Amino acid sequence: MEETINSLPENIKVHLRSITKTTELPDTEESFNKIAINWIKKKSMFEDQIKSLDMEEVDNLSKDDRKAALLLTYSGSLISMGCKRDAGRWIEYVSIKLRKDVPDVVPVSQTNLAGDIRIDKEVEFMSGPIKKTSSLLKIAICRGDVNDIEQEKRIREAAIFLTNGFTKTNRITFIKSGEVPEHITRKSILRYLASKHSLTQKLMGQIIEDYHLLLESGLLLGDRVPLGSIGKIFIKKRAAQKARVITNPATGEKMTVQAKPEMYVPKIVFSKGIKEKAKLLKLETFELKDDESGE
Repeated sequence: MEETINSLPENIKVHLRSITKTTELPDTEESFNKIAINWIKKKSMFEDQIKSLDMEEVDNLSKDDRKAALLLTYSGSLISMGCKRDAGRWIEYVSIKLRKDVPDVVPVSQTNLAGDIRIDKEVEFMSGPIKKTSSLLKIAICRGDVNDIEQEKRIREAAIFLTNGFTKTNRITFIKSGEVPEHITRKSILRYLASKHSLTQKLMGQIIEDYHLLLESGLLLGDRVPLGSIGKIFIKKRAAQKARVITNPATGEKMTVQAKPEMYVPKIVFSKGIKEKAKLLKLETFELKDDESGE
C-alpha cells in the first residue's frame, strides 16, 4: 500500500512541520505537503536501496556492536557509520538540502557512539562536530557474517546512491523549471583551411573554436546538433543504477556491483551515408584502431 501524508505517524508530521519553519519556504500547509511528499519519496528510496544490497532493518544497535550501519533520520538525513574498530568508527552525515541550520555533508574520521541507538531516538556521538542527530526513522545493517570491508562498501554504495537520489528529489520537488583521425591534427586542419580561404591561422583557429563552442552549447542545451554529413550529436538521460549484491557464479561469493546515479550522457548517431561509406571500406587498405572503450 502506497504511503500518503495522511497515513504518516503523528510524531513524523510534527517533526516535518518543524522542518518547514527552518527552510526558505513559507510556513504554510502547501509547504508542509511538499516536504512531506519529499520525505515519503526518500523513505521509499532508502527501503529499495537497502533491499537491493541485501541489508536488513533493525530496531536497535548496541554501541559495542562491530557492524557498520546506515541510518535515516526523521528529517531525511543520512548517517553512514563504519565498522567499530579499536580507534573508533568513521561516520558521514548528509543533511537534506532544505535545512538552513545544519551543514550539507560532515565527514568524521573517528568517533564512537555515546550509547545504544534505537528507532525513534536521537543518536549521540562521543566526539567530532556531530554531537547529536534528530530521531532515527530507520537502521540498516548487513546480514549474517559479511566481512568488514564488504559491509563498509555496501554502506558507501548506498550512501552515494541515496545522496544523489535525495538531491534529485529535492530539485524536482522544490526548484522551478525554466532554467578526428590521428593524422588529421588541429594544426594541419588550420593550415589547410587558412590557406584555402586566404585567412591567417590565428583567425581560422578562432572560427573553429567558435564552431566547437556552438556545437557544445547546442548539445548541452538539449538540441540534436547536426554534424553535416557525419550525423548528429545529442544528450540522452541514462537511468540510475542501484548498487546491488550479486553472486559470483564461479566462487559462490557475494559481491557488490557499484551504484551509478542517473545522469546525462553524450551520444552520436551517424548518418545513413557515413554508415554506407564505412561498409565500403576495405580493411586491408589501412589499419583501424580497436575501440578501447568496449562500447
